[in-house]
Amino acid sequence: MRGNGTAHYATNKDLVKEIAALKGQLKKLSAAMEAEAKDGVSGALSDIETKSREAIDSAIEAAQEFIDGYADSASEAASALAKKTVQLRDAATDSLVETVQARPLSTLAAVIGIGFVAGYLCRRN
Repeated sequence: MRGNGTAHYATNKDLVKEIAALKGQLKKLSAAMEAEAKDGVSGALSDIETKSREAIDSAIEAAQEFIDGYADSASEAASALAKKTVQLRDAATDSLVETVQARPLSTLAAVIGIGFVAGYLCRRN
């Protein structure tokens, strides 16, 4: 029924060779795709890392500028407050000196009265 067994044998051998060649090509293709995927993932991770570092650096710079701006204004406010405090202290001192010089007996009576009230309140508690 079979005409020639050798023809069939040659065809099977050829098929086996072609399958082996296809397997080799598929392995090469698979390795190439894996390498491409690794390179793609590595590149994507590198891009993500670079962009995230840039974003973090930008946020840090913005925060530093914000802090510097408020530090300068806080320093200026503290300086202005210190100047105002000195002015108020000097004005209060001048006012007290003028009052004592203008009305020495009234000032003495007020001091004695304040001392009496303070002593009474401290003794009461």
